[in-house]
Amino acid sequence: MGAFDWSQKPAGNASADPDVPARDGTSARDLPGLIRGLMAAHAALLADQGGAIRTSGLANAYLARTASGLTAMRPGVAILVQADRDSTGSPTLNVDSMGARPWRDLDGTPPPPGRIKAGAFYLVVANGSTWSTDFGALARAEAEDIAISTTLIFGGI
Repeated sequence: MGAFDWSQKPAGNASADPDVPARDGTSARDLPGLIRGLMAAHAALLADQGGAIRTSGLANAYLARTASGLTAMRPGVAILVQADRDSTGSPTLNVDSMGARPWRDLDGTPPPPGRIKAGAFYLVVANGSTWSTDFGALARAEAEDIAISTTLIFGGI
């Protein structure tokens, strides 16, 4: 359990996380432990989004273990990972043993071999059944826009 499993509605968090016992009527004596639990969960979330996750695995099958412990692939959940090796083909990413999922560019295509670099950081976002990263799709799109605009301005179309 971790912050990714908490509810945005306070009442939904009474027993959402056993490490943060927040039931109504909790003893004041339990308050210091509850506060420490909140601090630990917040630190775990910051680590997941701040680059503390280094991948492992073999070949193009990347593994990542979060500090928060993801239990479901919810659309929009984002973590920052550091690659432990270069890619040589179409990569997959398995976060917290939820199963290997395709790791794709924002446009849905696999990144070309070598695009994932050892030591580089990648923001990965849950997107349906894939993990998405900007491997340069935005830069390519901007370059295409510039080329089209230049052609329109200076003729040729």
